[in-house]
Amino acid sequence: MITSQPLSFIVKSILAGMLIGCGCLAYVVIENKYIGSFLFSLGLLTIIIKEYNLYTGKVGNWIPKDTLKLLVMFLLNAFGTALVAYLFTFTRANIDAIYPLVEAKVNDNLLSIFILACGCGAMMHIACFNFAVKNHPLYVIMPIMFFILCGFEHCVANAGFFAMAKTPLTLDLIIKIAVMVVGNAIGSLIFARLIPAPIIK
Repeated sequence: MITSQPLSFIVKSILAGMLIGCGCLAYVVIENKYIGSFLFSLGLLTIIIKEYNLYTGKVGNWIPKDTLKLLVMFLLNAFGTALVAYLFTFTRANIDAIYPLVEAKVNDNLLSIFILACGCGAMMHIACFNFAVKNHPLYVIMPIMFFILCGFEHCVANAGFFAMAKTPLTLDLIIKIAVMVVGNAIGSLIFARLIPAPIIK
């Protein structure tokens, strides 16, 4: 359940997005994608430890009355991510790798996007749940590296990638982002609700 006060909710959601934006930069700038995906996980580790609000980390706990808050959370996450990623386009950081990455996403079909988004949602739930149970960073690092190296679609991170590539926000792109948002939710909820898990102590 999401219970943050309005200002705290807004700040924690934007900060979560900004951390994901930093992860996007690491993945794009660092030539070795294994190292880039490893460092990307620092963002989620920090979000979990500092109890920030990240849509893909919270949606597995969805209840109907929290639907609007989760959607607002996503928009605030996307703003924070896009802001950080866009700002780095004004620096000397080499972001050339962003263009083929975004081109593949923009030209993908909706079924592929949905399946890849479900996979990402599942990995995000696994990361958050396992860390809550065992409190070990590898439980976050491994699922994050898994979904990034497999090319899964993370709706918040993609806001950063699209902003970094200065991709026009067309209706087609909005529809694809919406599919990512839904896919992330479904992938997370499958593991959160349909598969029995031990009670967190």
